[in-house]
This record gives sequence, C-alpha cells and structure tokens, in this order.
Amino acid sequence: MIRNENDDMTITEKAQSAFLNVAVSVVERAKQTHTPIIVYDDERIQILPPGDFEKLALDSSNDPKTDKE
Repeated sequence: MIRNENDDMTITEKAQSAFLNVAVSVVERAKQTHTPIIVYDDERIQILPPGDFEKLALDSSNDPKTDKE
C-alpha cells in the first residue's frame, strides 16, 4: 500500500489546512465580486473588506493564543 504524505497529519492539522483553503477561496471570491466579508467575533458582527479580512486572518494565525492544539 502506498501511503499518502498527508497520512502523517493529525486531525487538527487537517482541519486547519481545510479551513485555510476555504478562507483563501472566500477572500478571492470576495475580491472578484467586490463584496465584504462578514465575521462574527467577540459577540459582535464585523463587515470587512477582503484586504482587511486577510490582515486579520494573518494576524490571528501568528498569534500563539489562537493555537488550541
């Protein structure tokens, strides 16, 4: 049997990878259609342009407090 290189990933890593892929596609679609991205965070709704969402997502991905492994 040939093992896929992704077999060594934990379920958490697979979920994070899938979430990142979806986030990238959402941002790209929002850019193409000039639509905002709506985010629910800290018990409030935020309406963000795609560029601001990308910055927010990058900041939170580098924040060690957001890692829950």
